[in-house]
Amino acid sequence: MSDKKRLNRYADLIKRSVGNIIETKLEDPHKGFITLTRVKVSPDLKIATIYYTVLGDQEQRDMSKMVLKRSTGFIRNELKPYITSRWLPELRFFYDDSQDNADRINQLLKQIEHDTRNSEDDS
Repeated sequence: MSDKKRLNRYADLIKRSVGNIIETKLEDPHKGFITLTRVKVSPDLKIATIYYTVLGDQEQRDMSKMVLKRSTGFIRNELKPYITSRWLPELRFFYDDSQDNADRINQLLKQIEHDTRNSEDDS
Protein backbone atom coordinates (compact mmCIF):
# COMPACT_ATOMS: atom_id res chain seq x y z
CA MET A 1 0.00 0.00 0.00
CA SER A 2 2.80 2.44 0.80
CA ASP A 3 4.36 1.81 -2.63
CA LYS A 4 1.12 2.90 -4.31
CA LYS A 5 0.99 6.03 -2.17
CA ARG A 6 4.63 6.74 -3.01
CA LEU A 7 3.95 6.36 -6.74
CA ASN A 8 0.92 8.65 -6.49
CA ARG A 9 2.89 11.32 -4.61
CA TYR A 10 5.69 11.09 -7.15
CA ALA A 11 3.22 11.31 -10.04
CA ASP A 12 1.58 14.37 -8.44
CA LEU A 13 4.99 16.01 -8.01
CA ILE A 14 5.82 15.41 -11.67
CA LYS A 15 2.41 16.69 -12.78
CA ARG A 16 2.75 19.93 -10.80
CA SER A 17 6.37 20.45 -11.80
CA VAL A 18 5.94 19.73 -15.51
CA GLY A 19 2.79 21.88 -15.57
CA ASN A 20 4.73 24.73 -14.04
CA ILE A 21 7.60 24.29 -16.51
CA ILE A 22 5.24 24.26 -19.51
CA GLU A 23 3.39 27.31 -18.26
CA THR A 24 6.32 29.47 -17.17
CA LYS A 25 9.48 28.30 -18.95
CA LEU A 26 8.38 26.85 -22.27
CA GLU A 27 8.31 29.90 -24.51
CA ASP A 28 7.22 28.36 -27.80
CA PRO A 29 4.42 30.55 -29.24
CA HIS A 30 2.73 27.49 -30.78
CA LYS A 31 2.31 25.53 -27.54
CA GLY A 32 -1.29 26.64 -27.01
CA PHE A 33 -3.14 26.21 -23.75
CA ILE A 34 -1.99 22.81 -22.46
CA THR A 35 -3.55 21.24 -19.38
CA LEU A 36 -2.02 18.17 -17.78
CA THR A 37 -4.79 15.77 -16.78
CA ARG A 38 -2.87 12.93 -15.14
CA VAL A 39 0.52 11.33 -14.78
CA LYS A 40 1.30 7.63 -14.45
CA VAL A 41 4.70 6.55 -13.19
CA SER A 42 6.21 3.12 -13.77
CA PRO A 43 6.92 1.12 -10.59
CA ASP A 44 10.67 1.61 -11.05
CA LEU A 45 10.14 5.42 -11.35
CA LYS A 46 11.98 5.51 -14.68
CA ILE A 47 9.07 6.39 -16.99
CA ALA A 48 6.46 9.10 -16.49
CA THR A 49 3.50 8.94 -18.86
CA ILE A 50 1.91 12.38 -18.98
CA TYR A 51 -1.61 12.87 -20.34
CA TYR A 52 -2.68 16.31 -21.49
CA THR A 53 -5.49 18.19 -23.21
CA VAL A 54 -5.34 21.28 -25.39
CA LEU A 55 -7.84 24.07 -25.74
CA GLY A 56 -8.68 24.50 -29.41
CA ASP A 57 -9.24 22.55 -32.60
CA GLN A 58 -7.37 19.62 -34.14
CA GLU A 59 -4.80 21.94 -35.73
CA GLN A 60 -3.93 23.40 -32.32
CA ARG A 61 -3.70 19.89 -30.84
CA ASP A 62 -1.26 18.89 -33.57
CA MET A 63 0.87 22.00 -32.99
CA SER A 64 0.92 21.43 -29.23
CA LYS A 65 1.87 17.79 -29.76
CA MET A 66 4.82 18.83 -31.92
CA VAL A 67 5.90 21.45 -29.36
CA LEU A 68 5.83 18.87 -26.56
CA LYS A 69 7.72 16.37 -28.69
CA ARG A 70 10.41 18.95 -29.53
CA SER A 71 10.60 20.20 -25.95
CA THR A 72 10.68 16.90 -24.05
CA GLY A 73 14.45 17.16 -23.45
CA PHE A 74 14.15 20.75 -22.29
CA ILE A 75 11.25 19.92 -19.95
CA ARG A 76 13.14 16.93 -18.54
CA ASN A 77 16.23 19.05 -17.94
CA GLU A 78 14.15 21.75 -16.21
CA LEU A 79 12.57 19.04 -14.05
CA LYS A 80 15.89 18.13 -12.39
CA PRO A 81 15.66 20.62 -9.48
CA TYR A 82 12.18 19.37 -8.56
CA ILE A 83 13.04 15.66 -8.41
CA THR A 84 15.01 14.25 -5.50
CA SER A 85 15.02 10.59 -6.55
CA ARG A 86 18.05 8.86 -7.99
CA TRP A 87 16.64 8.71 -11.54
CA LEU A 88 15.08 11.40 -13.62
CA PRO A 89 12.17 9.75 -15.40
CA GLU A 90 11.80 9.53 -19.16
CA LEU A 91 8.83 11.74 -20.11
CA ARG A 92 6.20 10.47 -22.53
CA PHE A 93 3.35 12.76 -23.56
CA PHE A 94 -0.02 11.49 -24.78
CA TYR A 95 -3.14 13.42 -25.70
CA ASP A 96 -5.98 12.57 -23.28
CA ASP A 97 -9.06 12.07 -25.43
CA SER A 98 -11.35 10.99 -22.56
CA GLN A 99 -13.08 14.40 -22.50
CA ASP A 100 -13.59 14.25 -26.27
CA ASN A 101 -15.15 10.81 -25.88
CA ALA A 102 -17.42 12.03 -23.08
CA ASP A 103 -18.53 14.98 -25.23
CA ARG A 104 -19.27 12.64 -28.13
CA ILE A 105 -21.34 10.34 -25.91
CA ASN A 106 -23.30 13.30 -24.52
CA GLN A 107 -23.96 14.52 -28.05
CA LEU A 108 -25.24 11.09 -29.08
CA LEU A 109 -27.48 10.88 -26.01
CA LYS A 110 -28.95 14.29 -26.79
CA GLN A 111 -29.54 13.21 -30.39
CA ILE A 112 -31.33 10.06 -29.21
CA GLU A 113 -33.47 12.11 -26.83
CA HIS A 114 -34.28 14.56 -29.62
CA ASP A 115 -35.18 11.75 -32.03
CA THR A 116 -37.35 10.06 -29.39
CA ARG A 117 -39.28 13.28 -28.73
CA ASN A 118 -39.81 13.85 -32.45
CA SER A 119 -41.09 10.30 -32.98
CA GLU A 120 -43.47 10.67 -30.00
CA ASP A 121 -44.79 13.95 -31.44
CA ASP A 122 -45.40 12.27 -34.81
CA SER A 123 -47.51 9.51 -33.18
